[in-house]
Amino acid sequence: MIFPTFTFACFFLAVFAGFWYIFRRKTDRKIFLIAASYLFYAAWDWRFCFLLLFSTGINYGFGYLVGTRKDHLWRKLFMVLSVIANVLLLGFFKYYTAFATHLNALVRYFSSSAEVSSVPFTLPVISVLLPVGISFYTFKGMSYVFDVYLCRMPPVKSFADIMLYISFFPQLASGPIVHANEFLPQIDPAVAAGIEPGSRPIRFDRASALIVSGLFKKMVAANFISTLLVDPVLADPALFNTLEVFLATVGYSAVIYADFSGYSDLAIGIALLLGFNTPDNFNRPYISFSVTDFWRRWHITFSSWLREYLYFAFGGSRFGLRRTLFALVATMVLGGLWHGASLTFVVWGLMQGIGLALERLFNYGRNRSGTPWKAALQITGTFVFVTVSWAVFRAPGFDYLVHLFTSFGNIGVPRSVSLPVPVFLMILVLAVQFIPRSFRKSSMACWTSVPIIGKGIALGLFFALLSVIGMSGIAPFIYFQF
Repeated sequence: MIFPTFTFACFFLAVFAGFWYIFRRKTDRKIFLIAASYLFYAAWDWRFCFLLLFSTGINYGFGYLVGTRKDHLWRKLFMVLSVIANVLLLGFFKYYTAFATHLNALVRYFSSSAEVSSVPFTLPVISVLLPVGISFYTFKGMSYVFDVYLCRMPPVKSFADIMLYISFFPQLASGPIVHANEFLPQIDPAVAAGIEPGSRPIRFDRASALIVSGLFKKMVAANFISTLLVDPVLADPALFNTLEVFLATVGYSAVIYADFSGYSDLAIGIALLLGFNTPDNFNRPYISFSVTDFWRRWHITFSSWLREYLYFAFGGSRFGLRRTLFALVATMVLGGLWHGASLTFVVWGLMQGIGLALERLFNYGRNRSGTPWKAALQITGTFVFVTVSWAVFRAPGFDYLVHLFTSFGNIGVPRSVSLPVPVFLMILVLAVQFIPRSFRKSSMACWTSVPIIGKGIALGLFFALLSVIGMSGIAPFIYFQF
């Protein structure tokens, strides 16, 4: 069940009506949201629900143990054990098959080199089904234990609250990775909305704007650029002209932004309709003037998770320059590995880490240059670096990367792709990054001032137009595979 589908629309309408108009007690609403979230997750595979419940139980238990112990040694021990449990759980589903395959290959290689007649030991290679969203809800569970350990919040007594935090369906499949100390204090005010006097109203204006934005990004921009340009060209770049390969490579930067930020907009908007505030996950990342600035703007909840729980754990900037550079590189390599077992993810993370380390080493990009042309060079350079790194991120292997970059020399290959529509959408996705924040605020103020009837007509026209111009099928969001 993915957001921009008729099935999800019916599901959410039922959840919205039940939450606001049928259940009128806080406990009932909380249980109802948990049940809806597990039903949402079961739509992919009902067996995943047991894994989700198991992950919730692990983190609830370790959070309680960490929070109720006064001795620092015991607190640290239980925190480390929680990390081991979560890593083992995530590692089995995401990395076991690749690990077993590579380990068995190494064992066979050394056995044959040593002229051993039989292979001494091999791991069984099994095909493990990757549960949707396991990376995201595992990080959320770890965030709860870490926040308790760092004394940012007390341990939560209610198991139902932890269940709701980890399983909350707008954020379940692909984030945003909302930290425990940001989400858990919202539960009681959200489930009390409309029941107790002075409770906060639904923020319909912002929610509707985000949902419209997310649907356009995904169903129009990402889908059309992918289908008409990126997917056919990058499937076999050798068959296409240099211009087409170049545009498809740049187009993937537009696609991954439109796809993932579109999902985030939808998730934030849907959560708002249920009374929950979610931090922004993207902030015009392609106008970044450095890699450091890019990671303040891209997948903000993930980068803040890495910074607060990994980078600072490695020492951050507290122990000198060398330790800082190591912390930056190590954090981003682990961030790359979080995406999957492929070596291209590790190299992508290494690229980001080296970029961050070099900027810190040479004190580059701390401030945007005062002159427009220097600022433009900074933005362009950062975008080129990010685009090349996305090519590595998307590649199934290093042979493909060689194949891709050599295809930039296909000057004599005739053009075969119709470019106007995908190129227009690609330019649109990149151009809107430059719209000033003040214009966005004034546009939101104008939307807020429109009467409710006018909003209804505008939204109806938008959905009607979307049904006409949208493609018949909805591709899964890119980050569902992580």
